[in-house]
Amino acid sequence: MSAIGIFILLAVGSDVIDLDAMGIVPTYSRDMTYNEKTNQFTETEAYSRTKKTTIGTRDRGAHRWHGKVTVTYESIVPKYYDFKEEVEMVHGKRNGTSTITYLQSGTVIYKCYNMGIKVECKKAAPVNEAEISAYQVLSSKYPWYLFALNATGFKDADVESYIDTLEEIMGTNEFEDDEFDDYYDDAIEVLEETPYDSIIVINSLLSFMNGFELIKDSELRMAVIDHYRSDVYSTYDIVSTTYPGYLLSLQEGDVTDQDFEEFSQDLDSCMASYGSLDLEDPFFIDSVDSWLYRAIMSIYETEDSDSTDILKSAARLYVHNDLQSIWHEINSMLIQYSVNSTPAEVSEVVLYFIVMQFIQGDIIKRSVWKSYLINKGVVSVPTVTTVFEAGNSATSVTLNGYVLEDGGAEVNSRGITWASYYNPTTDDHLEASGTGMGAFQVTLTGLTEGDTYYARTYATNSTGTAYGNCVQFIVQSTVGIEENGLFDLDFSIYPNPVSAFATFSFQMEYSANMELTIVDLKGGVVYQNDLGSLPRGDHQINLDLSALKSGIYSCQLTKSGTAQVTRKLVIVR
Repeated sequence: MSAIGIFILLAVGSDVIDLDAMGIVPTYSRDMTYNEKTNQFTETEAYSRTKKTTIGTRDRGAHRWHGKVTVTYESIVPKYYDFKEEVEMVHGKRNGTSTITYLQSGTVIYKCYNMGIKVECKKAAPVNEAEISAYQVLSSKYPWYLFALNATGFKDADVESYIDTLEEIMGTNEFEDDEFDDYYDDAIEVLEETPYDSIIVINSLLSFMNGFELIKDSELRMAVIDHYRSDVYSTYDIVSTTYPGYLLSLQEGDVTDQDFEEFSQDLDSCMASYGSLDLEDPFFIDSVDSWLYRAIMSIYETEDSDSTDILKSAARLYVHNDLQSIWHEINSMLIQYSVNSTPAEVSEVVLYFIVMQFIQGDIIKRSVWKSYLINKGVVSVPTVTTVFEAGNSATSVTLNGYVLEDGGAEVNSRGITWASYYNPTTDDHLEASGTGMGAFQVTLTGLTEGDTYYARTYATNSTGTAYGNCVQFIVQSTVGIEENGLFDLDFSIYPNPVSAFATFSFQMEYSANMELTIVDLKGGVVYQNDLGSLPRGDHQINLDLSALKSGIYSCQLTKSGTAQVTRKLVIVR
């Protein structure tokens, strides 16, 4: 069962397992296997009368689809809905040309994406928005989701009729923007008593599946994964250094850093009590997911409060296809808390952020909301994406930014913002690059070789500033890991700078005899360790560097005395 499935199971108890018997959503099952020879995962999901099979590689950081991926939908009746999609994915987002082949007729069509956003093929064309229906938004921006609905037996005309009716019911009322959710929920409730109820049920299930993929971007989740890989640094240490934006978000929920540190200590202790994990296991991150949500629920239940009842209510609302009401339930309990929150209360705020990511999986609702904003003339923030282009030297990289939509107002500023931590903002380092929509390119210079950086596109209009996906990169010379092919691009030292303990992480494409050497600026060897023959996969070395003096060092990984990759290490006391 998926991590979020485990979370819901723990939240409401065993009565949520037999969803089909409850008459709420179709039976859903998920299975995943791993082929060590090809390094590919095969995920099989069965629901309603449809089987979805996804084959491809996943990224090391968060276990999102990454690289060439094939998605096949097979329906029982009628068979002409069967199709196969072949697409390149980058950290879970479609990027480039998607080739869709209808298996019965052999018809082939093409769709193009820029970091998950649908664009015109052959170029990342800006989108000029005019009056548009929600169905047009769905088909033009999220064709992959429409294909998923097709695979469950709904023709395009069925989906269009349902969404048009949904918009028509909402259009009989006048309401403010902040009342959209209520009127949307009311319209869904009306349509549940009509033949459209089957589409509502299937959309709820697809939203569940999509939401599960979205919460893989949770900063807390990524910090916990990093915590397991470091084996030295706590979740709080990693959040405060790599994901400080998460702490700022928690502060908006009246959670202090001290409160979150106490919660993180409980979280780490709880997960440690479940046992140890094998970092070489291809399902290592799946295990972390299961333990993470299990630990959060354990912390919830440590206090005698209304929190557990509220969570059970929220989970049941999900089961009853009422995703948005989850937000109302959890938001109501956030109002109760201010400073000096207990770990159980902090965990509720943590849940709030997870759920807010999860409910974005309802693509039909997002399409209706987008159409509502456009047709009402409401200006929204721009839509932007970020793509890493190339490492130019040991101190310079090039990034591509794309402003795909202006949100209904002129984009008066755009560029790339970057920092040494995740999700930088315009308050950090910034390289501006003109105005308006379209593609642009920025070169960052003056970087430090061997250091890890994060960057993302920004664009500003009269409503505010929007940010694109965040890319991570390590600055390196053009000679090294890309040429010798031995290591993946994520060889890193954490933390860096360091005062005492550091973790050296790297990935090997095949087994080899390895040696780690640390050299000072004068060329003197201050540390050397023959690591022996290491197998293919991820590896970590934890070192106590407290005996070394403050300064800059060169860390060298060597294969059989030949191929070598170097990282700079800074020791500060």
